[in-house]
Amino acid sequence: MNARLILAGVAILIACLPIAFIATFLLSPLWSWIEATYGIESIGHSGPSDWCFYLVYGVLSAAALSIFAFIRVHLRPAKAKAM
Repeated sequence: MNARLILAGVAILIACLPIAFIATFLLSPLWSWIEATYGIESIGHSGPSDWCFYLVYGVLSAAALSIFAFIRVHLRPAKAKAM
């Protein structure tokens, strides 16, 4: 595997951390609805539960890595043929 590819993947995962943190708090109405509807402890006095953050981070990371893989495979320019 290419070291640049691994570094890009790690950079994407690190970049997803603050985005997931913000998105988890912005989804507080959803977490409140889940708790009220299904009785699953999802929001407390200090904000959403840990599993809410892990879920958002997992979905966001999977989406970001999938987009990166799609771009890498399908949209990169064709390599010029060597003479």
